[in-house]
Amino acid sequence: MTDLIHPPGKGAVPLSEPLAESAAADPTADKPSSGPRLGINNALNLLGYLLALSTSYLGGVAGWFGGKSNLELSSQYQTLLTPAASYFGYIWAAIFLFEGFFAVAQLLPKFKRQPLVQRGIGQVYFLACCAQSAWSILFGYELFVSALCAMVALLVALLAILKRQWHVVAAEEKKANTCMSLGETEGEERKLDTAAKFPRPAYWVLRFPFGLHGGWIAPATPLMLCVLLVAKEVDPKYEMWTAVISLPLLFGCCMGLLLREDAGAPAYVFPGAVAYACVGICWELQGPSNVVLARHDEASINLMKNLSGFCGACLLVVMASRCVALFLRDQCLKRRKSREEEEDTTVVDGVEYVQA
Repeated sequence: MTDLIHPPGKGAVPLSEPLAESAAADPTADKPSSGPRLGINNALNLLGYLLALSTSYLGGVAGWFGGKSNLELSSQYQTLLTPAASYFGYIWAAIFLFEGFFAVAQLLPKFKRQPLVQRGIGQVYFLACCAQSAWSILFGYELFVSALCAMVALLVALLAILKRQWHVVAAEEKKANTCMSLGETEGEERKLDTAAKFPRPAYWVLRFPFGLHGGWIAPATPLMLCVLLVAKEVDPKYEMWTAVISLPLLFGCCMGLLLREDAGAPAYVFPGAVAYACVGICWELQGPSNVVLARHDEASINLMKNLSGFCGACLLVVMASRCVALFLRDQCLKRRKSREEEEDTTVVDGVEYVQA
């Protein structure tokens, strides 16, 4: 009997027994509530999405505000930072599609009390939707100073959401690692999934939409400033300097997001949207419009074409290489952990024991 409890091998303990039974955490302690009641944040998120969607369509596509669509205004006030027209349609369709998924998913029992919704987003998304709606109306009426202020407010709100979500992800990953070290299984951690890790479904509805939206509004903000400069017929050199300074700054910020090692890092969606915008700018400057040709010489246009193309291509290369490198690293760590567990396991009379 003694041999079965303590087989040869000092400190051996059966795998079937808990390693720290007294300290095991309750895996359902932070499980989102499944009650029928919705919070004020959930209602505001849905209301804000419907408001932003309706004003963006009515103003940007139907031209209800001012009589011109966003496409017509972008062509009229084209700048060195204006992407090709098709790029606008694709990215806005993706933004509103995934934010629609979020607006519906955050009403469901599985997600409505998620930390990423309540603490990571809170009521900031509603403020972002209000700023988005204000921009659509003001831009349609060609009130570009006010539209620029609304665009800056939108960017600040989206960056606030990304920062808040980043802190929530770091805290939830730390909590999940602690629970797993105390005996919680990976399956239980997946079921809760409070950190919405990639590529799980929660990631696509709770985190992806805001990275995409923020990544597009980041280059759209200096674009809005350039539109204002064109509309006010300011000296073209100021538009040139705005474009030349803003793209490298965005490139540096995106590189920081890709190379950081914090919990939840790296972030691919925000840099991916910025790279998309850079490629769109480079594509448009391959055959610049008459508005751009009238304000800038060939050297300035070529400079911006090469700069935007370089930033977009470099971001895409770094994103791909970083993704592959981290995947290979994770596979190596999993194999090493598996080998260590096999080495520490002893089988006696058909029962597995692990060295304590």
